[in-house]
Amino acid sequence: MTSEDPASPPQTTDRYAVASETDDIRVPDWMRGPATETPVTGADRLRLRWEQHAGKLLGGVGGLVALVLLAVLAWSGYSTVQRIHDGEPLLGRGSSTAPPRPVDESGNSLGPFVGTPAETFAVGAAAITLPAAKAAAPFTAKQVGDALAKVKGALIQSRLDPSMLFGDPDQFLALLAPDARADLRTDFTQGTNLNYATRVDRAADPNLDLADGIRASGTVEYQSTTDSDGIRVLAITTRFIWVYSFDLPRPQAYAPGAELVTLRDQVVWHLPHSDDVRAGSAGLWVDSADVTVLNATCAAIRKGRIDLETVPEVGLPNTAPTGDVYGPGWRPGDGEDC
Repeated sequence: MTSEDPASPPQTTDRYAVASETDDIRVPDWMRGPATETPVTGADRLRLRWEQHAGKLLGGVGGLVALVLLAVLAWSGYSTVQRIHDGEPLLGRGSSTAPPRPVDESGNSLGPFVGTPAETFAVGAAAITLPAAKAAAPFTAKQVGDALAKVKGALIQSRLDPSMLFGDPDQFLALLAPDARADLRTDFTQGTNLNYATRVDRAADPNLDLADGIRASGTVEYQSTTDSDGIRVLAITTRFIWVYSFDLPRPQAYAPGAELVTLRDQVVWHLPHSDDVRAGSAGLWVDSADVTVLNATCAAIRKGRIDLETVPEVGLPNTAPTGDVYGPGWRPGDGEDC
């Protein structure tokens, strides 16, 4: 490092010093020649006019677009209100998830089950077909036949009979073993009976429509086994789909099945051997039961009942089953989000 002489003034550089005569100053060519005039073309005039009026034009276009949007929204709102007034679905008749409903020449629905899997189901008790009764030791063929008949009677009383649908469970409970009745009566009080019995509020709107009957399809199987207490029992397993029709106004405006509530259940019934139990326990028991409900409101399901939304969404169940109630892949325990 070198030190500076404090007596000598600092050296400065003039950033703006004028170039000396010896500096080589270059002048652009356009400054050397004579000025020329360029004529204004039509394209130039259009560009100048656009620059002068662009703001006004853009503002006008924006206002026109806003008016169109307001008109579209107003018409959409009017159409929605009109559909609600006419009882039509908000999602329209066409749905990507459901085919159109079959109608007659006058545009009326051909029936609540037409166009759905339940169209081919049997009506009411005719859907409950029993297997041949054969001996299953220690149960004789007659005992098996009697047990199957009791189960069929219980299915009719619990899923099809108006006394259960609109009334009380007494007639159904009378078909069971005396010792089994108290617990099941509690189910009806607490609203946990839908696994094996169907109830409907008389004040439900729309109302349950029995004019076309209740459609059903299922199987009945049996085997001899022992329960958790070592008691010999005849176990009868029923797997059924029960389909109930509600009186939906103008059903032709909706997709097929909009007025249907479907229950898919599996119930295991036990009939203990009379030699293994006391008299009060002899008879039919509900050992286990599972159900999936489609197209009923959660409010009703929580009460152990079924109903239908006044205006159901086309092709969309009001609840969300985890398994297809009509499909072969349904498993006991598949339920709905309620």
